[in-house]
Amino acid sequence: MTSFQTEGMRALITGAASGIGAEMARVFAASGARVALNDLDHEACEALRLSLPNPDQHSTTIFNVADSAAVAKGVVQASESIGGINAVVNCAGIWRPRDDGPIGRVTDDTWNLIIAVNLTGTFNVCREAVKLMDRQGGCSIVNLASVVAIAGWDKLSAYTASKGGVASFSRGLAVETASRGIRVNCICPGVIETPMTAATLEYSKPQVLPIGRLGRPEDIARAALFLSSDWSSFTTGVVLAVDGGFSAA
Repeated sequence: MTSFQTEGMRALITGAASGIGAEMARVFAASGARVALNDLDHEACEALRLSLPNPDQHSTTIFNVADSAAVAKGVVQASESIGGINAVVNCAGIWRPRDDGPIGRVTDDTWNLIIAVNLTGTFNVCREAVKLMDRQGGCSIVNLASVVAIAGWDKLSAYTASKGGVASFSRGLAVETASRGIRVNCICPGVIETPMTAATLEYSKPQVLPIGRLGRPEDIARAALFLSSDWSSFTTGVVLAVDGGFSAA
């Protein structure tokens, strides 16, 4: 056996229009998985789908992860479009670094929005996915948190809370679903060069990482593919830092 076992993998990837989510779609599709792309940006998702190997095997499903009713409908649609779902990667997320600290100026709207998308959105998708996956066996959910869930970061109150919640939620769900054939793991990316982080990197020079470079979207996508594949069949409840050594240092 020389490669990850992705035969028959049918993956829903949220936040797939750009950045880490888009790279997830490319890496999973290149490995042979069928993917359902979710985002609010329909045009970007469709353009990405058409660029993937065997584009007709993949689909685009548009729903807001923070809207529980839309998620309930959308996850079923995504499943039907690719012949079922046995892998989910929750990449959908937002941050508002200019509004999220210091804590004294964080508004209710900022807090509620970030928690709604990052934490409640992850919960919404997982809840519907588990309903479809229950008792299938061989299913995987990978949730994306952040290095701030491990190491903390100043002036990111809502974002830190939301991602810490994702990490803890993932552990709890892993214990709940393990006996039902569903593995749940969490990846904590470090500073990754994406459009979402570009604005912050412009005015806040990132800490020099032990590994000597910033992360790339493919670094996270490859870790997610491993956690979604049979190669990690004994791995669940893990919160994995993919951060260039930041949390270790």
